[in-house]
Amino acid sequence: MKRLFAPVIALPEPIKAGIVAVVLYLISFLLANLILLLPWLAFLDPFKIQIAIGAAMALIAYIQNVVPDMYENVVIAALQLVLAILAVFGIGTTLAAMQVLPPLISP
Repeated sequence: MKRLFAPVIALPEPIKAGIVAVVLYLISFLLANLILLLPWLAFLDPFKIQIAIGAAMALIAYIQNVVPDMYENVVIAALQLVLAILAVFGIGTTLAAMQVLPPLISP
């Protein structure tokens, strides 16, 4: 009950947008592969954005409610680091696929 009245951290908008983008990518990838394996799940395809937004908002709310107020700066820095690593990996694989960079994983 004590946690109910504890202060909630506020994530900056760019971090929220990054979390939404990562969750949207993961859920789209997961649903695409599930639909390939189980074609009867094709009815979920038009709703993948709504599912991803709902999951991302639930994740953001969970992070904001669970993290103690004193660790706000640490959590924000950690989330920025994770999002930066994911962005670099995504851009690197895209550039490798376009043959601008050498392949990241040699065959």
